Order: sequence, then structure tokens, then C-alpha cells
Amino acid sequence: MNTREIASRVLRIFEKKKRIPEDEVRRALSRMDERDRAFFKELVWGVVRKRRLLDWYIDRFLRRKEIPPAVRVLLRMGVYQILFMNSVPNYAAVNETVALAENKNFKRLINAILRKVSSMEIEKPSELSLKYSHPEWLVNYWKSFLKEEIVEEILRWNMVPSPIVLRVNTLKITREELMEILREEGHKVSETPHSPVGIWIKKLGKSLDDSRVLSEGLATVQGESSQMVPFLMELESGLTVLDVCSSPGGKTTHIAELMKNKGKILAFDISLDKVEKVIENAKRLGIEIIDTGVLPGEKLSEIVKEKFDRILLDVPCTSLGTIRKNPDVMWRVKRSDFKKLSKLQYELLSSSWKLLKEGGILIYSTCTVTLEENGKIVEKFLTEHDDVEVLDVNGEISEFGIDGIWDGYGFLMLPDETITPFYVSKLRKIG
Repeated sequence: MNTREIASRVLRIFEKKKRIPEDEVRRALSRMDERDRAFFKELVWGVVRKRRLLDWYIDRFLRRKEIPPAVRVLLRMGVYQILFMNSVPNYAAVNETVALAENKNFKRLINAILRKVSSMEIEKPSELSLKYSHPEWLVNYWKSFLKEEIVEEILRWNMVPSPIVLRVNTLKITREELMEILREEGHKVSETPHSPVGIWIKKLGKSLDDSRVLSEGLATVQGESSQMVPFLMELESGLTVLDVCSSPGGKTTHIAELMKNKGKILAFDISLDKVEKVIENAKRLGIEIIDTGVLPGEKLSEIVKEKFDRILLDVPCTSLGTIRKNPDVMWRVKRSDFKKLSKLQYELLSSSWKLLKEGGILIYSTCTVTLEENGKIVEKFLTEHDDVEVLDVNGEISEFGIDGIWDGYGFLMLPDETITPFYVSKLRKIG
């Protein structure tokens, strides 16, 4: 089975489930060389990312818009290669895509449309949701509470593939030493613009899976936005910390590193599979202060009786800030999900708050861009609790050179080359 055929199979699954099948992708990539791997990832993620725009081009040449999903998948693949993959000659994009169709009539249809696309004068739509290939309802929702120029900036960055960023394990190595190792392995690297422990891999040498950097626990693959959160927790050695929704353990292990592997961290999540990822990461990094447990966060205060100096509550959310890395998110999330998840998020915050010591700090964070899951959660919490002080993180985050919006309850990081949208609220328990 060739690379395009595997890509079409993965995209058909996505079309049915609105989720890129990770296991299927992992198996496929393990059987490919570096060149095919790069082609496959560019094609699959590119088609998902630009799905709406591709359909706009395709539908201009279709008499009947109702065609089998498998045929539309092939058309999207062909159009994407013609318009966005300069390394693929147009004739190859047309011929290879036509070859994947099983029905003769559909072969003719695909051939005709792709030839028209390859010879047309490229017209770019001006309407934002089409121009940046996002669901129209989502763009309109963002425009209801964000300035249009901010919405366009978010949309623009969502069309750019996510950068590869590492977090240095400062318990084992310095950033400078790790960058030298990465250069020796053939990677082109630089310091991250904002995180003092981040490394931006601008061009991969060999696969990171084959690098000692990960196998020896010298670093963790983690986005720069996520790296910023523990820096806001005012951590020091010897503290007791609760991480409520901890899997896969990126922030948990970063907290341990900032505490110099001294103190106590209790990390929970809702399933054994999730908790095992935290254990695995802690072991790889040489971290010994993390204890784990399987428990839904909203039930924590019923079971756990200990009080903590710091609590991290990085809640399950609609993940609309991760579109750059996970473009399938925008085709899966529905407006009704905001309300459904906000109910759980509020329960998690209420339960976690009971476990915070007086004078302690709780960080509430999401990787999404909705009012319902961010500021409105904290606003409601304040009306029902009189022992909460909202700490202004605007200055703290701005010191790292990150742009964003302070809404009075928390800070929404706005995207740039290495930052993806992320919301953080810092709360202190007062007497």
C-alpha cells in the first residue's frame, strides 16, 4: 500500500469520526522512511487543516455537491497537493489521485476536476472562515468577544503547523548542554523565545524517537504555552502540590523539576492508563517525589483529606487552543460542548479548592478559547466563594514576552511562532 493510499484510508476514518486515528497513524509511520513520513504527515494534516477551503475550490467545479465521502477525500487530497505542496508536480497529483479511485465514473470526475484546479487562476476568498478554513460558527463565536484582528491572528497561526519544542530536564542538564547534543544529532535548534527551559527544534535531524535526549530523560516534548504554567505557581523545594488532571505528566514533572525534586506531589487522573503515563514520564526523567492515584477530580475532596500548598487544575476542555497541532479538533467540537464541559470544570474547581491551604495558590488553566470555560468559570466561582483572591498574572506572563488578554479573572495567551492560545487564572485562598 503506497503512502497516498494509506493517507486516504486515514482521512476516510477522520471523515467518519472527525478525529485523526492516532493508532492507525502510528502504525503507518513506523513502516515508512523519513521522506514518506514527512509527505504523509504534510498531506493528512494539511487536508484536515484546510478542509473547508479545499471544499470551496472543489465545489466550484462540481455540478452535484453530493458525492461519496471517499471521493471527496480523494479530491481534497489532490487539490491540496496541487495548491499547497510545491514539491509535487501537478501531473503527479492528478494521476496518483485518479489511480486511487475504484469506480471508472469517479476516476473521470476526479481527473476532470483536478485538471481544472491545476489550470485555474488561484482565487483566495476574503471571508475569514473560508480564507483560514475554519467552521463559520466558530469564527463568528470568537468574533462575538474578541477583536476581529485578534481573531484573524488566531486563525492565521492555526494554519501554520505546530513547532517542535522541548523542555529541558534541569535536574540532569543545562539548556546549553542539551542544545549542543541536539546539534551533534543533526538538529537545527534555538532557545525558545519565552520559556527559559525551552528548546525550539527548527529542523529535525534524525527522529527524536531515536535520540538519547528522550530515552535518557534529558528533555520532554512540550509546547511552550504549557511550559509557562508552572512558572506562575511560585514553587520552591519542600512544598506539597496537588495536580488534579495530571496525565500525561508534562506539567507534573515540570513542577517537580522546579522544586528540585524535593517535596511532595500528588498526581491524579481518571483512569489507570492516564496515570501510568505520568508514572512512565516521571521514571524516565528521574523524578522521585510524585505519588499517583486514579480518581475523578470532582470526587477528590471526598477521598483526599490532606491540604496542599499549591494546586494545579489543568481541566479537560474543548482544546480549541490546540488546533495548530490537532486540526481535527475544530471539526469535532460543537457549541453545546462549551456548556457541558463548563459544568465539569466548575465541579473540579469547587472540589479542588477544598484541598488548598489558606494562603495557598491554585492555578486554573485550559488550552481553549471560550468564555464559558475560562473567565466565566472563575467569575461564577468568585460569586459563590468569599475566600478567593484573583492574582493578576498579566504582568508575570508579559515579563516572558507573551502577548495576551487579561479579562480580570485570568490571562489568555495569544499565539506567535511558538505560543498557542492558553488560558491561566491564578487564585489565592484567603482567610
